Amino acid sequence: MASISRRTFGFCTAAVLVPASAQAAEAIDETGYVSIGGIDQWVAILGQDRANPAILYLHGGPGEAQSPFLKTFAPWEHDFTVINWDQRGAGKTFEKNGEATPDLTLDRLTADAMEVTRYALNRLGKRKLILVGQSFGAMLGLMVAKRAPELYYAFVGTGQFVNNALTMEYRERWAREQAAATHDAAGLKALDDVQTLSVNDWKRIGASRKWIMSPPDQAYLKLQTEFMGSPDHPKPEAQAWVKGYGFESSKVGKESIVYDAMTEAKSLPVP
Repeated sequence: MASISRRTFGFCTAAVLVPASAQAAEAIDETGYVSIGGIDQWVAILGQDRANPAILYLHGGPGEAQSPFLKTFAPWEHDFTVINWDQRGAGKTFEKNGEATPDLTLDRLTADAMEVTRYALNRLGKRKLILVGQSFGAMLGLMVAKRAPELYYAFVGTGQFVNNALTMEYRERWAREQAAATHDAAGLKALDDVQTLSVNDWKRIGASRKWIMSPPDQAYLKLQTEFMGSPDHPKPEAQAWVKGYGFESSKVGKESIVYDAMTEAKSLPVP
């Protein structure tokens, strides 16, 4: 799969794009709570012309809800109607339901995504949309596209999660090369200190993280930090977001880290 940066979205949509209507463009700007899977969940539908093709964006994390960062999707909204959804247990959905949020599993998130899709298609009067997932959302997207291919023109995964053990083998090798090249003794020690841990242990995963962030990732992380402040002492307006991030991660992190797309999604019935 071609590399697609976290904030750059471009691909051929010849089979999806349709000629613009002769009528004036009708913008859509809807944000709020929708009953999804038995609880109120936060959904945003934004675009300059609701006749444009629609995208459902599945955020990463788990728990990295995009409700505070909708402005970063503005460039997309000229050509697409963009649906953002704060997943069960994250962002404004967590803010609404708190730790009483029930049934937080990958299977339930998959069903939720399908329900959000059907809600958006009904609101827009469309038959299908394009499914886009980032990182954890790309893994979730594989599960959604596999289960309900009739709802999607295509699936686009960026930062695609495939197999954590193989990913860790590559990224730790890369991290050591970069640390050695820059004489980063502390970085090399951090990598050495976690070698006895499982490749699925979050401490081991985190030890090599700083070497894998691309420039677009760095720009986004700067924006996230400006919103959040310190993770240990978040700004008041970010406290529920930070808590939700931890909540969703704690519920589905272990389940997601052992997912293997090489066996679970060898083929998809959508492009």
